[in-house]
Amino acid sequence: MRHIQLDVVIPEEYVWEFMAEFGKAFAIENSHGGIKNLKAVDGYYEHPAGWHIQVSVWENDESRFYDFLRGFCSERTISFREPEAQPVA
Repeated sequence: MRHIQLDVVIPEEYVWEFMAEFGKAFAIENSHGGIKNLKAVDGYYEHPAGWHIQVSVWENDESRFYDFLRGFCSERTISFREPEAQPVA
Protein backbone atom coordinates (compact mmCIF):
# COMPACT_ATOMS: atom_id res chain seq x y z
CA MET A 1 0.00 0.00 0.00
CA ARG A 2 1.27 3.49 -0.77
CA HIS A 3 0.80 7.01 0.54
CA ILE A 4 -0.70 9.65 -1.71
CA GLN A 5 -0.10 13.36 -1.26
CA LEU A 6 -2.93 15.83 -1.68
CA ASP A 7 -2.74 19.59 -1.95
CA VAL A 8 -5.82 21.64 -1.00
CA VAL A 9 -6.45 25.38 -0.88
CA ILE A 10 -8.28 26.64 2.22
CA PRO A 11 -9.28 30.24 3.03
CA GLU A 12 -6.96 31.73 5.65
CA GLU A 13 -9.63 31.91 8.37
CA TYR A 14 -10.10 28.10 8.27
CA VAL A 15 -6.47 26.93 8.07
CA TRP A 16 -5.90 26.10 11.76
CA GLU A 17 -9.39 24.61 12.09
CA PHE A 18 -8.72 22.39 9.05
CA MET A 19 -5.40 21.20 10.47
CA ALA A 20 -6.98 20.35 13.83
CA GLU A 21 -9.93 18.49 12.31
CA PHE A 22 -7.70 16.63 9.83
CA GLY A 23 -5.43 15.58 12.71
CA LYS A 24 -8.36 14.11 14.63
CA ALA A 25 -10.07 12.50 11.62
CA PHE A 26 -6.88 10.72 10.52
CA ALA A 27 -5.29 10.10 13.93
CA ILE A 28 -2.61 7.41 13.97
CA GLU A 29 -2.92 4.59 16.46
CA ASN A 30 0.17 4.20 18.61
CA SER A 31 1.57 0.68 18.93
CA HIS A 32 1.70 1.14 22.73
CA GLY A 33 -1.79 0.51 24.00
CA GLY A 34 -3.82 1.92 21.13
CA ILE A 35 -3.25 5.58 22.03
CA LYS A 36 -4.00 7.77 19.03
CA ASN A 37 -1.66 10.55 17.91
CA LEU A 38 -2.99 13.42 15.84
CA LYS A 39 -1.85 13.23 12.22
CA ALA A 40 0.06 16.34 11.20
CA VAL A 41 -0.23 17.98 7.81
CA ASP A 42 2.87 17.66 5.61
CA GLY A 43 3.18 21.37 4.93
CA TYR A 44 1.39 24.61 4.20
CA TYR A 45 2.16 27.90 2.49
CA GLU A 46 0.39 31.12 1.60
CA HIS A 47 -1.39 31.38 -1.74
CA PRO A 48 -3.31 34.36 -3.24
CA ALA A 49 -6.59 32.39 -3.03
CA GLY A 50 -5.98 31.17 0.54
CA TRP A 51 -3.45 28.71 1.92
CA HIS A 52 -2.16 25.53 0.30
CA ILE A 53 -2.20 22.65 2.76
CA GLN A 54 -0.38 19.45 1.85
CA VAL A 55 -1.45 16.18 3.44
CA SER A 56 -0.68 12.53 2.82
CA VAL A 57 -2.98 9.61 3.44
CA TRP A 58 -2.86 5.92 2.67
CA GLU A 59 -4.19 5.07 -0.77
CA ASN A 60 -7.16 3.20 0.73
CA ASP A 61 -8.09 6.36 2.75
CA GLU A 62 -8.30 8.61 -0.31
CA SER A 63 -12.10 8.49 -0.62
CA ARG A 64 -12.44 8.95 3.16
CA PHE A 65 -10.28 12.09 2.84
CA TYR A 66 -12.52 13.43 0.06
CA ASP A 67 -15.57 12.77 2.26
CA PHE A 68 -13.85 14.59 5.15
CA LEU A 69 -12.93 17.54 2.92
CA ARG A 70 -16.39 17.69 1.34
CA GLY A 71 -17.99 17.78 4.82
CA PHE A 72 -15.52 20.38 6.11
CA CYS A 73 -16.22 22.65 3.15
CA SER A 74 -19.98 22.11 3.23
CA GLU A 75 -20.23 23.06 6.92
CA ARG A 76 -18.45 26.34 6.16
CA THR A 77 -20.02 27.01 2.74
CA ILE A 78 -16.63 26.82 1.03
CA SER A 79 -16.55 25.56 -2.55
CA PHE A 80 -15.25 22.00 -2.92
CA ARG A 81 -13.33 20.54 -5.82
CA GLU A 82 -11.79 17.11 -5.47
CA PRO A 83 -7.99 17.55 -5.41
CA GLU A 84 -5.67 15.56 -7.64
CA ALA A 85 -3.65 12.84 -5.95
CA GLN A 86 0.10 12.59 -6.51
CA PRO A 87 2.03 9.44 -5.53
CA VAL A 88 4.61 9.90 -2.78
CA ALA A 89 7.91 8.14 -3.34
